[in-house]
Amino acid sequence: MTRSDAIKIISETYSVDAEYLWDGETHAVFRHPASNKWFGIIMEVKKKNLHIAGYENSDDIEDVMNVKADPILIEDLLHEDTFLPAYHMNKKYWVSIRLEHITEDALRKLVEGSWNLVKPKNK
Repeated sequence: MTRSDAIKIISETYSVDAEYLWDGETHAVFRHPASNKWFGIIMEVKKKNLHIAGYENSDDIEDVMNVKADPILIEDLLHEDTFLPAYHMNKKYWVSIRLEHITEDALRKLVEGSWNLVKPKNK
């Protein structure tokens, strides 16, 4: 899965465009239109900052996507190499996905879960 694949999936599924809040296009934010809350962010991060084994002194870059998830699910996901503790987000409620390692189906499910967690609650 590439960054552009993930952006396309989100755009086509949720009719949401990426927002680039900072200089450049290395961090793409996705907001739920009804709540204005983030349900995802794709970032270009140095592997050493992600604490990936074997890259402690490397400036190699990797695309990761943070999504919101249930803490119990996050605990289970972190047993797989595809997932990391959330980069620059609350690690209890967010998880980082290594985009180059995830399948389209798995990404779709996680994005859908994040979308549902930030949508407005029915009153």
